[in-house]
Amino acid sequence: MQRNWFVAQARNFDTTLDAALEGNAIPRAVVETLIDATRAGSAPFQRYARLRQKLLGLPTYHLYDGYVPIFRSDKTYPYEKARELVIASVAPLGADYAAKYRKFISGGRVDVYENEGKKSGAYNAGVYGVGPYLLMNYNDTLDAAFTLAHEGGHAMHTVLSFESQPFVTADYTIFVAEVASTTNERFLLDELLEQTSDPKERFLLLEHAVDSIVGTFYTQVMFADFELRAHRLIENGEPVTTEVLNGLYAAVLKDYWGDALATDDFYKYTWARIPHFFDTPYYVYQYATCFASSAQLYGAMTTGTPESRQAATARYLTLLKSGGNDYPMTQLKKAGVDLTQRATIQAVIDQMDKLVSQMEQEAAKIR
Repeated sequence: MQRNWFVAQARNFDTTLDAALEGNAIPRAVVETLIDATRAGSAPFQRYARLRQKLLGLPTYHLYDGYVPIFRSDKTYPYEKARELVIASVAPLGADYAAKYRKFISGGRVDVYENEGKKSGAYNAGVYGVGPYLLMNYNDTLDAAFTLAHEGGHAMHTVLSFESQPFVTADYTIFVAEVASTTNERFLLDELLEQTSDPKERFLLLEHAVDSIVGTFYTQVMFADFELRAHRLIENGEPVTTEVLNGLYAAVLKDYWGDALATDDFYKYTWARIPHFFDTPYYVYQYATCFASSAQLYGAMTTGTPESRQAATARYLTLLKSGGNDYPMTQLKKAGVDLTQRATIQAVIDQMDKLVSQMEQEAAKIR
């Protein structure tokens, strides 16, 4: 942090945040609005914790209880079935997108299953002039099906960008990259919910979506909030020690979780295990802004008049085709997203609130 502040001052920036955002021309208000709106919108987040506590029958709720499954299911999602599901789910994006998606996902470009010596995880790799390749470690679970939708969203972003942009502007920034992937995850959720009326299965689907918001949005904003507060201590010339950072992180947890979480002393050390804080400062907020952008774009493409949905879809596809031909904030504004406005962040909070309400309704039906 002291290094970051030295470099920012040497280059005439007012804050370390301004220095970090300058490269992509991101206004400071984006990060500040994201943090302020999310902190104020923590009620659905806390309600989810209380719902989990109630269903698990726990006297108090701890961070590690988030890893305990409430319900279990032996349902599997074989790859061939998941592939058809993800293709069917993107029907709202039009026949041309769906056809290109089917061609990509059926054309020998997906390394599907786990294998000895194979890299873990999943990712999309683009080769300009050739197209994307997708690595999976597919294991027939619900998580794997959503991972396929997620990485497929990245792949189609790459397909459309490479088709429309010259090499020099084909690569897109991280600031917009996760928009395409999380949007496709939401379309898959809709497709799966449409296919079942079983309350337990619906609960598990909704839980997966809510956990994505918790991990990709709320948790990342908490990290960004802590990171910003810590840098401001340095900028104000205040001493920073392990104890100071521990207290700062404990305060951030309290701001977001409120009294829905039992406070264990070891929580305060969590900041020390986040590699982005040390390697790539002011990075994690972008996960949350992408999620907020996709929430607003999804809402515009699925609600309102047929004409407004069609126009929103056209703007979204233009975003995917634009690659890196402009600054990311400009690209998103053309698509209908302004991340300096609280309403954009509120779209995720409202989505979380709606999903938790649906979970409560389905839980009440499960014997």
